[in-house]
Amino acid sequence: MIGKEWVLTEATTPTATTPPAAPIRKMPHREDIHGLRGLGIVLVVAYHLWTNGRVSGGVDVFLIISAYLMTASMVRKGRAFRLITFLIQRFRRLVPQAAIVIAATLAVGWFFLPPSRQPVLLQHAQSSLFYVENWALIEQTINYTAVDPGRVSPFQHFWSLSVQGQVFVIWPLVFLLGVFVAAALKARLRIVLAVLFGGVTVASFAYAQWALHVDRSAAYFDTWARFWEFSLAGLLALVPRMTMPRRVAIPLGWAGLGAVLATGFLVGRDPFPGPATLFPALGAAAVMVADLHSTDRRDAAYWLSRRPVTFIANRAYALYLWHWPVYAYWMSLTEGHSDRLSVGGSVIVIGVSLILADLSTRLVERRFHRMEVLASKRGALSAIAVFVIIVVGLVEGMTRVLDSDVARTQAGNNPGARVLTPGATPEQASATPTSPSTTPVRGVAPGDSVIGGDWPHPAARCEGLDPMPPEFPTGNCYEVRPEGEPTRTVVLVGDSHSWQWSTVLVPMAVERGWHLIMPNHPRCRVTLENPWSDATCLEYSRAVVDYIVATRPDQVVTIGSRAQAVGPELEVETYAEAIRPVSDAGITVVNIRDNPRWTFAMPECVQRWGVNSPRCTAPLADKLGDAWPPPALAEQPNVRFLDFTDQICPSGLEGNCPGVIGNVYVYMDDNHLSRTYVLSLQDVFAERWDQVVG
Repeated sequence: MIGKEWVLTEATTPTATTPPAAPIRKMPHREDIHGLRGLGIVLVVAYHLWTNGRVSGGVDVFLIISAYLMTASMVRKGRAFRLITFLIQRFRRLVPQAAIVIAATLAVGWFFLPPSRQPVLLQHAQSSLFYVENWALIEQTINYTAVDPGRVSPFQHFWSLSVQGQVFVIWPLVFLLGVFVAAALKARLRIVLAVLFGGVTVASFAYAQWALHVDRSAAYFDTWARFWEFSLAGLLALVPRMTMPRRVAIPLGWAGLGAVLATGFLVGRDPFPGPATLFPALGAAAVMVADLHSTDRRDAAYWLSRRPVTFIANRAYALYLWHWPVYAYWMSLTEGHSDRLSVGGSVIVIGVSLILADLSTRLVERRFHRMEVLASKRGALSAIAVFVIIVVGLVEGMTRVLDSDVARTQAGNNPGARVLTPGATPEQASATPTSPSTTPVRGVAPGDSVIGGDWPHPAARCEGLDPMPPEFPTGNCYEVRPEGEPTRTVVLVGDSHSWQWSTVLVPMAVERGWHLIMPNHPRCRVTLENPWSDATCLEYSRAVVDYIVATRPDQVVTIGSRAQAVGPELEVETYAEAIRPVSDAGITVVNIRDNPRWTFAMPECVQRWGVNSPRCTAPLADKLGDAWPPPALAEQPNVRFLDFTDQICPSGLEGNCPGVIGNVYVYMDDNHLSRTYVLSLQDVFAERWDQVVG
């Protein structure tokens, strides 16, 4: 039997021959769905704080509930549905609280985070405000040169809100397409929508499996890979509410609730949004289909309607918004480099998050949103615009301050490695090799806020070469080609540690008329099969060696060792044998020694603790070995060696390796030399090149 109060009617537009449609009925408040929302946020917070990367399924529960209620509302309205009204009212409820959290997160970051993290903070704030944070995170995961690609953003949790915001625009358009098709075919709207939603579900689910195969991290944030969760809930919303026998409904409700609770334990390490996502999605669907009552202790709905759960459910949106920045800042400011939250930290993070969530719920949801002026479209649009303008203005103002600081720094005395050169000018010598500071450092070139993006400037893309150098999807090929006949051809190969030396090789090539070719591949050096290199790297290695032997350049430049953040310096895995065909062919191989690596971002460390802090330095003996070149390479013919360790760690083997030399950051992150510092090595590099290579 269909419960009368649950029937979802299709409204029709009044005509001259039909009476006006009855007022559209609202779906009565369902305590089981409301409690499920509260349970979902509890799972999200708990898993974020304590499980170190395991997926709880709570976000998927949110998506299912949101899509179910939205679709049910649209179906009830039928052809009376109005897109603009829907969007204005939906974002009127979402934007104010989100904008308040974004503004507060920016303010805390401005005062407590080091400058190197602030540009990324501003970027993610803007992406979150305009509901594209998921795409910003995807760009960060696939872009090797992204600033701090491994750094967790205080806005990272906005990815799911961004997905929802995008679907809130797209899904009504899908619904209206169904309305149009149903009218054109004179078919029942529910049947047309069922076919449409079913097709979307299958297509999106198939796409999700493909996306997971290509890039698991990117697929997790991909709107199109998540779209099937909304369409699946949309299909559920098309089913009229019915009274199910309790001997069936009670076990179904408990099975659904159990699936939601067990998701993190059973499939929390599986790829999402793959088949594992069906666990929380179908679990939430089962609870909603069971449609149980909150007065019977035997029902799952009874326990979902208890006060502790409903207290959280009433604050679910605000708690989701607040808990992640509170957690991220607490870890950044108090827990050092650890990724584990202590017991005391857990109490503080949860307590502060709940207080902030309660305040913003009371002041915004229960007071602001009930203001009479917001009931009109004009009032709601004005409210949205005001909050957006406040955050955009805040971002713009902070950006201008950072830009001003960078300009002032770059206009200062920043000799970098030139202070280590005998005969340095008095102005250069006035910038001490290492800032004698154990307090936070500011005003270091190229600028405290831009150092995280101080990569080499790319040259022109390789074009018209015959044969063309190997190029792979994650790599690039750049070149410097003289106008006339080149004086020599030099090929720079390998990973980003090779590419960082393009900063000095490019101007040398321009000045000396070289043809410089640079086919690089991130995280891959020339190698044979070994436990650390994947199939793409091995393919790149074989292809680039074949290319070099076939084209016979004058010199090949690469990195000939591998420093480690923890542990001794290593010879590059199987590098000696992999590069042997090149040296045996009579081509000169120039090996540059690797630079020290760290377990932390060096610029951020010196900005927080100072150059001489034990947190931000270590003896050279702990970073690099005392033997160079490696024996396996020293025996090969046509191999030359360059070592700039004395320019990076100028105190020698028993001294410390600093993060700042000559008022220039030596590193841009935890392992790459900054472009600005390498540029200051230009004269030394050219001199040693001429001595060793000629």
